Amino acid sequence: MKKAFAYLILWFSISSAFAQTTSNISESIYRSFYNETITIKPDNPDKVIKRRYGIFIDTTQNSVFYRNLEERIDLDDYYQSIVFRHCRDFKASKQMKELWSFKDDTLYNSLPKKWFEAQELNGKTYIFCPKTIKGHYSFHLTDSTIVITKGEGPETHFIKSVKKFQNSIIIDCFQGSKFTVKFLDERTKLAIWKIEDTRYERGVIFRLSVPVSSFKYYNMIVNHSAEDKVPDDLIFDEIDYENLLSFTGKMKARF
Repeated sequence: MKKAFAYLILWFSISSAFAQTTSNISESIYRSFYNETITIKPDNPDKVIKRRYGIFIDTTQNSVFYRNLEERIDLDDYYQSIVFRHCRDFKASKQMKELWSFKDDTLYNSLPKKWFEAQELNGKTYIFCPKTIKGHYSFHLTDSTIVITKGEGPETHFIKSVKKFQNSIIIDCFQGSKFTVKFLDERTKLAIWKIEDTRYERGVIFRLSVPVSSFKYYNMIVNHSAEDKVPDDLIFDEIDYENLLSFTGKMKARF
């Protein structure tokens, strides 16, 4: 009982202070990352933002920065051509006419199709809009594949099976990679992604991720500074992924 209570405390610290109500206002108010307040006109934010305000917290949840981030993590024509080539080569190597499709799989379809990594800061969850997208994970799901990008060439994983284990979704791929997705919040679909693959240095990576369709529920930390002045390597909270994944009880976020 004490162990379960400790897990719940850990979970509440991860999921506190999520959504805020969006209101129609003529000017958007941003709380600075450095605890100052600035007013930015939404029609031309670049004109108002000064260099010293390069990193700030966007509380509007519907700004140009949200839209810009969504566009930047889309698979452009070049990336799509690479994924197409991966699919062609994989089918040829396996002598398959078509990839295995999971478009009618109810469990698989419970997963949103486009994700981006989230961050924790002082016990609150944020979307981080970096200056450059390189090194930041996004996940793109199709009927047959999971495509991982981090600002460079995409990794294409071909789905072999989808199953439920306890309160997680397990996706095994033909290449031997394995994805574990555990929802932390049913409303926003905030989830832990665990990717096991021998290609990675330690054989596994974890990411706290949120669907792009749920960006509207979260405030955003924006790096809008000159790239050579403020790099994207900000220090966020460390998350005990293994403890959250091993907890088998029912989780419910507090708002």
